[in-house]
Amino acid sequence: MLRKTVVVAIVLIVESGCQSASPSTLLSAPTSVSATAARHHEEGILAYKRNQWAQAKQHFEAAITATPSLAEAHYNLGMVLYRLGAVREGDAHFMKAADLAPGNTVIWDSPPLRNVTVPDKASTVPGLSDGHGH
Repeated sequence: MLRKTVVVAIVLIVESGCQSASPSTLLSAPTSVSATAARHHEEGILAYKRNQWAQAKQHFEAAITATPSLAEAHYNLGMVLYRLGAVREGDAHFMKAADLAPGNTVIWDSPPLRNVTVPDKASTVPGLSDGHGH
């Protein structure tokens, strides 16, 4: 019985350590966003913090409907979708957030983009030189 208790305790410690190591940072909406988008975005964050994934998803989707270019809502929706096990759908929102906010390091460190490097423009566009005559 003691051995079983020790094993359970070790498993719980390991699992809690893994959970805290996973990215759980949510992004706040910029102050310039519409009032409707801001309200839904904030409600989504509150629902996420209460582990109310379905409600958080609805609010982030409403924020995106109000302001489709709100990168932070796409990122946060990606976080919710990962919690719901909808990884592919989450990946699409992480990528949309990266498209909308190319300099945001938190977004670019999201799970699907963590190991992505942005190629040099001159090396990927046909006909552009790298400046060295080739």
